[in-house]
Amino acid sequence: MRWGLSISLSGELADPRLLAVVAASAERAGWDGVFVWDHLWNRTLVPFADPFVTLAAIAMATERIAIGTMVAALPRRRPQLVAQATNSLDRLSNGRMVLGLGLGVDSYGEYSVFDESATDDRARAAALDDGIGLLEQMLTGGPVERAGRRVTTPLGVQRPRVPIWIAGRAAFTAGPRRVRRHGLEGLALVGVDAWTPDHVATALAAGDLTAGEIDVALVGGTHPDPVAPRAAGVTWCFPEILPGATAADALAMATTPPG
Repeated sequence: MRWGLSISLSGELADPRLLAVVAASAERAGWDGVFVWDHLWNRTLVPFADPFVTLAAIAMATERIAIGTMVAALPRRRPQLVAQATNSLDRLSNGRMVLGLGLGVDSYGEYSVFDESATDDRARAAALDDGIGLLEQMLTGGPVERAGRRVTTPLGVQRPRVPIWIAGRAAFTAGPRRVRRHGLEGLALVGVDAWTPDHVATALAAGDLTAGEIDVALVGGTHPDPVAPRAAGVTWCFPEILPGATAADALAMATTPPG
């Protein structure tokens, strides 16, 4: 099982240069990945850094660790630009990029303030599914037929494409089903304070998935039995660096060996 950090790019951590230092420290300490959040602001209107720009800084400062989004809110992004950025990051990192995707939320107006159409869960789910279809085509190099034209995007390093993970709350079934429906590579489970093997088994069953078939990441929460996640089919655990964390907090966590 591998260990990664899931980092909120807010407050003091809304600084790509600082995150590059944090990621390099994590790599030296033995962490396997550094993934970053995608928000515009939180409930206190603290701004966030852009995840793709930040990942570029992280890619340049590291050599081994996986990098990725945890997770990109695809319904408020243009899929063709996400594909372009993702493949560029995969090249920059020499094949270490993972694209985590989710619905995003409008709790703090990240959609509605800008008159985005996908302001409810159903609309965002439809936009996510549509976007995944286009992303899959473009991440593999296309060509994609759009408005009578054949368009492509530069390929990344990984084949057939950069892996795509879908975020899902452990209590809901939409995430696992989306992984199965699109044939994606990973499921990032969120929303549980204390993880048990039953959470994982229920999620996999909801998507008709089996342990070992995909990457399964537990994001946040605690693990009362440290052996249980691996036995249940978990491949990644991601402690979180949450909004409000300082630079010193992030560096302290990054320099502490995982596990």
